[in-house]
Amino acid sequence: MKKKAVKEYQPKLKVLEVNFADMKIGQKMAIGTPEMILELTKIIPKGERWTMKDLRIALAKKLKADVACPVTTSMFFRIAIEDSVANGVTKSTPPFWRVVEINSPFFKKLSPKSQKIVMNRLLD
Repeated sequence: MKKKAVKEYQPKLKVLEVNFADMKIGQKMAIGTPEMILELTKIIPKGERWTMKDLRIALAKKLKADVACPVTTSMFFRIAIEDSVANGVTKSTPPFWRVVEINSPFFKKLSPKSQKIVMNRLLD
């Protein structure tokens, strides 16, 4: 199966029919796009860090939802990071490293090149 290009994803809203993770039945759940999730890191001030939960809260707010899906947010964030790294990190690249915790399972899923960028920018 061919992978979708980052720009081919579309945001979605779903009403939860079952409790899932930290989300409850009836809540409006946001499913962002890789590009949208990566762009959210631009609002993180230099020297500050966000958790994945903070990223999900910002995504839900942007899409006017109650919550954001933890699975797709993590998966799409990783897709966006790897795409950014493959295209070359520049000064205009959103600061994704401000969300990635080096002791997290998420960090271990990143490519060695992406991990190196995160490690080199820990204080940024």
